[in-house]
Order: sequence, then C-alpha cells, then structure tokens
Amino acid sequence: MRNQGMTMLEVMFAMAIFTVIMGALFALMLGFTDTTEIRDIQATSYDEARRALSSILPDIRQASRMSINWAQLPGETISYRVPVDADGNGFAVDQSNKAELSQPRTLSRDANDVNRDGRSANQLVCSSGGVTRVLANDLSPDSEQPDASGVFGPAQDVNQNGQMDRGIWFEPFGQGLRITIQTQGTTRENRIIRSTFQEVVIPRN
Repeated sequence: MRNQGMTMLEVMFAMAIFTVIMGALFALMLGFTDTTEIRDIQATSYDEARRALSSILPDIRQASRMSINWAQLPGETISYRVPVDADGNGFAVDQSNKAELSQPRTLSRDANDVNRDGRSANQLVCSSGGVTRVLANDLSPDSEQPDASGVFGPAQDVNQNGQMDRGIWFEPFGQGLRITIQTQGTTRENRIIRSTFQEVVIPRN
C-alpha cells in the first residue's frame, strides 16, 4: 500500500486556516488587554479623585464663609480659612469671643512644582503656612471655558473632543460650592481616558 503525503494545496489550505485562527485569537487577546488597561486607568482616576474629594469636602465644609475668595470664583483656585483653637483654650474663639481661624489654605494646581516632584500642572495641592500637600495626581491639563455669553462651542473646545474639560474647577452653586475634578490617563495607543467627578459642599461657618 502506497503512503500518500499532503499535497501542496492541502498544506496551503491548512496554513490559511491556522493563520485565520491565530489572527482571531490575537485580536481577541488585544481586545481583552485594551479593556483591562482602560479599566485600570479608570480605577486609578477614580481613586485619585475620591482621595482629593475626601480631603477637600470636610475641610471646605468647616470653612469660614467670609474667608473664601468668592470674588475670584469660578476658577481653578480656591482659598479659605477654617476655625482652629489657636490659643489652646479648647474653643475656636479667643478670650474676646472672636473667631480664631487657621492660616489661609489654597487649593490649586501645582503649577510651579512647589514640592519638586516633577509633577506640576497635573497635580492638585493644598498649600498653607509654607506646607504643601498633594491631594491628587493625573489631573486633566485642560482648562476650557465658555465664551462671554456662556456658550461653549468649537472655538472654546481646545482639544476638539466635544466636551468642556477642566482638571479642577471651583464655582459658586446655590448656598455652597460645586467642585469639579477631572483626571485622565493615556493608553499604550495614546488614547486619552478622562473621568469627571463633581460634588457640592456648603460651608457651615
């Protein structure tokens, strides 16, 4: 009995099937990898924003309303003072019953890299009394604004993505302040993933 090997046509057909299967598996693997990468970026963005808000909200809630820089809002920087027991009498008032307040606290981008960690405008910091504390990293670098009429159109959409992007924004809202934090990350394919978080806080003092 004569053994017959595979013909060239059969070999080519088998290789074609193998190539298609491997290509499909590779595409599937890339899809899973991209999804995982995007989820990791979103999780990191969420953690950064929540870390900042968990520090900012209680602090501003205790702020003296009179000490807030209302005249400069809305904007990317807010300053305020909170009650403190400066004289150690157990109360945030002195012997004359006058409120004792902390040194001004300023929340803003670390535009001048005050803490010298190499991360400047994409970092949110709190500065007070010569001490700078990092509240969040990976802020969106964008600071898009509507025009004088309050319209946000193509001319104001600097990055042309169809939405108004702001890394950090403080604005009066009712009796309080609305805080917007937008963080972002970049995939291996240079796709920008942004996450936006907003909270409203009402100063009590």
